[in-house]
Amino acid sequence: MIFHPQVWKENLEFILNQPFNSVDSQLEMAPYRKIEHDSSLNAINSAVGIHFFFTEEPTLLLIERPKTMRKHAGQIAFPGGKQDEGDRDLAQTALRESNEEIGIKLVNLKPIGSLSPVYIPVTNFLVHSFVFIHEEKPNLVVNPDEVNEVLEVTLSEILSVKSKSFADIELENGLILKNTPCFTIQNKIIWGATSILLNELKHRIIQFHQLTV
Repeated sequence: MIFHPQVWKENLEFILNQPFNSVDSQLEMAPYRKIEHDSSLNAINSAVGIHFFFTEEPTLLLIERPKTMRKHAGQIAFPGGKQDEGDRDLAQTALRESNEEIGIKLVNLKPIGSLSPVYIPVTNFLVHSFVFIHEEKPNLVVNPDEVNEVLEVTLSEILSVKSKSFADIELENGLILKNTPCFTIQNKIIWGATSILLNELKHRIIQFHQLTV
């Protein structure tokens, strides 16, 4: 697939704003095989930022959580967190968290679209995602309390058939999730909500490409 910066930006915005049935792509990567959100549980709203910039090809930012964290220790994620009362909306939550965790500047930054919400049964979180485009690689300032490392992942790595696999995942409580669907990128295992979002993005791009060839 050939990437041209301006064409890619326009296509991505179009892709994100087209109707898309995310059930299959979510189930494909869901570790618990449950994606339905039970509204009676009053899920906790949270938001993540999916930040793209363009070098030789589209590249997005992921973070690795420190192994010392009480929850999600060592996991690969998008910058994000729980909605605060002071956030005007969930897009603002994604931006605030991106600023707090990796120093993304908030000036003149608006989402071009979003992916489908992802429900996390074990925490009762409903994760909303917002996609942002940067003209160049952002100047990052990493918060070591929340981020161990920033990963720069190209679209080719996400689209690669070889990146999808299965792994045994050890949780904080010692339980092991056997044969959990995941992405393996740059020798990092990406699973859970992050892999679900990456998989939807992948399927949306593939669907668009199939319709335009």
